Amino acid sequence: MRHIQLYSLVSRRQHRKQATVQSLRRRLGRFSLGCGAVSLLALGACIFGLSLVYASLVDHLPSISKVPVLLNPDTGLLMQPTRFYDRSGQKLLYSLDNPGIPRRYLSLDPTKENHLSPELVRVTLGMIDPNFWSSPGFRIQQLTSAQPGTISERLVSDLLLWQEPQGLRRSLRMRLLAAELIAQYGHIQVLEWYLNSASYGHLAFGADSAARLYLEKSAVRLNLSEAALLFAASQSPALNPLDAPSEALERQRQVLEGLRSRGVITQAEFQRAVSEKLLLAQASDPALSPAAAFSHQVLDRLAMRFGLDRLERGGLRVITTLDYELQLELSCLVRTQLARLTGESEDSHLPDGNPCVSTRLLPTLPPSETVLPENGTASAVVLDPQTGQVLALLGDTTVEGEASLLTPRQPGSLLTPFVAVTGFARGMGPASLTWDIPPDLSENAESESVSPLEVNLDGKYQGPVRMRMAIANDYLTPQAQLLNQMGASSIWRLSSELGLSSLADETSAGLLYKGGSVSPLEMAQAYGVFASQGNRVGQRLLQGGDLQPATVLYVEDSAGTTWFDGSQAEIQTVLSAPLAYLIHHVLGDATARWPSLGYPNPLEIGRPSAAKIGQVEGGRQVWAAGYTPQRVAVFSLTLPTGRGSEQLQPRNVAGMWHALMQYVSHDQPAVDWPEPAGISHVEVCDPSGQLPTSACPEVVSEVFLTGSEPTAPDSLYRDFQINRETGRLATVFTPPALIEEKTFLVVPPQARTWAQTTELPVPPESYDAIQPPDPSSAV
Repeated sequence: MRHIQLYSLVSRRQHRKQATVQSLRRRLGRFSLGCGAVSLLALGACIFGLSLVYASLVDHLPSISKVPVLLNPDTGLLMQPTRFYDRSGQKLLYSLDNPGIPRRYLSLDPTKENHLSPELVRVTLGMIDPNFWSSPGFRIQQLTSAQPGTISERLVSDLLLWQEPQGLRRSLRMRLLAAELIAQYGHIQVLEWYLNSASYGHLAFGADSAARLYLEKSAVRLNLSEAALLFAASQSPALNPLDAPSEALERQRQVLEGLRSRGVITQAEFQRAVSEKLLLAQASDPALSPAAAFSHQVLDRLAMRFGLDRLERGGLRVITTLDYELQLELSCLVRTQLARLTGESEDSHLPDGNPCVSTRLLPTLPPSETVLPENGTASAVVLDPQTGQVLALLGDTTVEGEASLLTPRQPGSLLTPFVAVTGFARGMGPASLTWDIPPDLSENAESESVSPLEVNLDGKYQGPVRMRMAIANDYLTPQAQLLNQMGASSIWRLSSELGLSSLADETSAGLLYKGGSVSPLEMAQAYGVFASQGNRVGQRLLQGGDLQPATVLYVEDSAGTTWFDGSQAEIQTVLSAPLAYLIHHVLGDATARWPSLGYPNPLEIGRPSAAKIGQVEGGRQVWAAGYTPQRVAVFSLTLPTGRGSEQLQPRNVAGMWHALMQYVSHDQPAVDWPEPAGISHVEVCDPSGQLPTSACPEVVSEVFLTGSEPTAPDSLYRDFQINRETGRLATVFTPPALIEEKTFLVVPPQARTWAQTTELPVPPESYDAIQPPDPSSAV
């Protein structure tokens, strides 16, 4: 029995031990399965993540098959420079190349007649990629570097990834493409492509173009010293032998020293190379362009979209908005007027020998007109207000010809319509009464609302005038007072929305007189807003960029692929049609200009139009700006500062506007602007702008925004009963036979000083004394 109990105890213990072991095994099994599952999940996640990264890297990855298309010796897109044409696509305006130096493709094969110099190959590989022949196209230690290191990476970066922003993604994509390029096309082809497409500065792409430009020889015959010079230029294109000869020679020596230190050349080769005197070519005169300033405007704008490097690399065809024939006429017209003003002999002929038609329309200058200095400059812009397209643009032009710059100018009194439209938006109108009187600073010395600039440039004052007359005749005092009341910053911000972008941050209240900087192109677009009844029309070359005058119709490559289509105008309403119409109604009022410009005057062209002269304090600069429904034209004429005492007259520049507008309008219908809804016409008393009374000396018809018409009778002119003998105000005691009625202009207190200086009749302030009756003889 005891043995049975002992056996039973041992059995139970063994059973528990076996159960424990089996439980542990089951737990270990489940744990192992869990770990395996987690590992598999982690591995799957890693694979999935790497797949996503790789998919991102190769997403829209450029095809390396584009490289042979770009650099084909006969039909390669980059073997031709970027060229700019007029709107017809037939007249060449500008080419981004060096005249007389075409791009030539040279082979690496030494058995061919036109092959690249072995010395250039040795220098290039020795400095960039010594292990090039065994390289897979990239260096693993520079995998994430933003800068291309190998020959293949540089080729890919320049030709395939030029649009991509810097960053890790671009760096990895560049290495992928570089390796693929080497694998598919081989080392010899990649090196040949690189040497025929690298930038060597001064619009020289490819070794042969650079050798001909800087050394006047082919890249076939380059020696070690010359090859080092070209390689140095390829590393710093701005420091090339034409633009920076001293720096280029210094960098050439540094290249030779680098080759020697790396063992690429021997000491003897180094000594021979540094002792050799290089015969550098001289820079040739740039090719003349019929529209130099316009072409540079287009180049600057396209560079913001595509990058200057890509444009200079070539292969693009830019169709601009320029009207070639109009451009030639504009240039001839301006040069002829400048010759008249400077006393030079006139040559009113186009490049083909035919006479300029527009010069026959120039008004005759008075015989007493002062001869101006020869270094005066003029500029002009003509655009279509319906499309916003620039049809002609003339940069800074002297009697010698046009420069490639369109220098911004001080806007002066050409800004008065923008001051006025701000006032119109706040309830004023062309009929509003303004006081053209000199500011009385002695009585308002502590008032911030009075500016010492509130004066007229000619020193004459007209007293009470409607705002219409103040704008049309350049009476600046009322406009300056209005500007101070409303705040300069708010007015210039509104002006920037209409097209005067350079005024967006201006705060000066004196811009009506001097200061500021506005391009004639900006001014043309801003006046075009009035011509198109409140619409700012143009194009955006950048997403979210400013709406600018259109200068480009199409950009396409030589294969016909369109890169940019700017043929459709973008329209942005920046001013209500009634507000724009009020300004147009003032600028188009020919009779309103007669007090200052006379009749007839150059701003009248025999058809519906609107125009304005502009002046800058000191008389060294004048403007003329105006438009018809089909064309806007802006002219600027400027004398150099600090030289002589000559002053320009508005008719000097207005005559050019007159001739040009008649020329561009001769084959167009004479149409007027339709009156928009929201405009009303009311007869008012001049100059108060209030309802006429029996005392009003002149009644005129004026335009108003509907709802802002006057309701009060005129209070400026009043009838007074005067004793003709005493000159005093009559009373009930004044004998009726001595009373006469007179009408006087009643001036406010701030205008009394002006009234006294102009001897303006003023009503008497005292009344007749009460006369005692004659004594009776019976008393």
